[in-house]
Amino acid sequence: MVKPNTSPMDDDAYWMVAGGRVHYLEAAEINNVVPDISIDPVVDDWQSHDANMKMMNIRNKNLLYKLNNPSGSDLDSDSLADPAKTSISPEHSTPPSTGGSSTNGSTVKTPPPSHSLYMPRRQVDLVALLAAKDRVQDSPEAENVKAILSTVMRWPQDANIKIKFLTGGITNMLLSCSYGQSTVLMRVYGQGTNLIIDRHREYISHLVLNSLQLAPPVYARFSNGLVYGYLPGRSLEPSELYHPALYPLIAQLLGVWHHRVSSSDIEDGVEKLRRYAVTVKKRRSLQSSPVLMAENSKKKKKPKKKTINNVWELLHDWIDVVPLNQALHDSFARNKNTNSDLREVVRQELNWLEETLTSENNSPVVSAHCDLLSGNVIIPTDFAFEDSDLPPVDNNPIKFIDYEYMLPAPRAFDIANHMAEWQGFQCDRSAIPEPSIKNPVMVKWVRSYLNNPGASEHEVQKLIDEIALFYGMPGFYWGIWAMIQSEISQIDFDYADYGKLRLEEYWDWKEKHLSAV
Repeated sequence: MVKPNTSPMDDDAYWMVAGGRVHYLEAAEINNVVPDISIDPVVDDWQSHDANMKMMNIRNKNLLYKLNNPSGSDLDSDSLADPAKTSISPEHSTPPSTGGSSTNGSTVKTPPPSHSLYMPRRQVDLVALLAAKDRVQDSPEAENVKAILSTVMRWPQDANIKIKFLTGGITNMLLSCSYGQSTVLMRVYGQGTNLIIDRHREYISHLVLNSLQLAPPVYARFSNGLVYGYLPGRSLEPSELYHPALYPLIAQLLGVWHHRVSSSDIEDGVEKLRRYAVTVKKRRSLQSSPVLMAENSKKKKKPKKKTINNVWELLHDWIDVVPLNQALHDSFARNKNTNSDLREVVRQELNWLEETLTSENNSPVVSAHCDLLSGNVIIPTDFAFEDSDLPPVDNNPIKFIDYEYMLPAPRAFDIANHMAEWQGFQCDRSAIPEPSIKNPVMVKWVRSYLNNPGASEHEVQKLIDEIALFYGMPGFYWGIWAMIQSEISQIDFDYADYGKLRLEEYWDWKEKHLSAV
């Protein structure tokens, strides 16, 4: 049996954040000199908490493929490339200063550059791994996994690399990969999932977050997955989101995210990666068939795919493809005249919501997590559930994970979206905190978000009012999302009914809002 290649390929590139910006350097340009990636040894005591998924086939492939995601395939569209930029030379980054920098009067250490290897030709056969599942270590595909790990982590490709199935199914699998005392995670995506999620954006966002010490390292991205750092701890239960010892810490960390993470840096990196992916595709096409490549260049260019750059654009994109099912019809029929085209009615509702929230509120646009539910908040396994003063930011033990839905969005949406998650999947809205200055929980949450326990009543009131206006948007956002999921997901969950419940949350907010105007 021929062992898979463990050296970087010609199309591989090292991506890094240095000096606050995203840069890349093609592996072929540095003569196989691998940037040093230090690995902190971590003992694997992972506790699986993701929901197990059934083996599935996507029911509505046509709907799935209509979703406007420019990274639908890593190397899928040459129409994204600017003709003047199809030849990309490697970028050389200037090492950041080793000294501290001042931000709002506080000294922040400049972190070292974060390196990651992008391997567009490497792919892991998820179906083969799933067939082995608990015996994944003995699967023939394990050799391919080990080859990727050996390339990225510089581990010897031998039996001492331990691979363990943690969770997942045909659309998404999580593996724990260990060598000695070092552990990393490998997430493998199934066919079709990257047509819903912008994997370019997810990768760059993770890279930028790690450079700010807000996420574990992302060591590599291959064609259908990631290799990233293991994060000890456990995820929260929905009821723990409002535990008095936890919610101030979550608020503080979200405030840090919104303050430190630059949307423009992420956008710049995403655009570079999109162009690089197109360049690789062109290069591969030319190598495989120069004649066919020349003929294709004479053909009329396809329209450039629309890219999604903020949460409003994402919602408009979703409405273009949302299935007009009975649940959606029932929700809108109770609140709107749906005798006309239902899709147009939904689109008009989004237009009203966007105009209302943007004209009545000037909530700053930030790099928003957009999916801060309980499962994406990690605490140490030995966390002491004791109420205490807010710690210095660097001592906050909370971590956020899963950056698939990160997009520029009003900060009030990201906050309101998190507050809405207090209700859990049972949609117990009584658990959502009342956005009022008279609510001590809300006041403490806002002061923690501002990282200022002594914030004035005026400052607190202003932010609470900003958040309150966005209390209806999460219901609309996840209601539409759930209707789409009801057609393309085989997970044993009633997405259509969940979508109706979330949309009802939106309608109740709208009625209350209009009565107060």
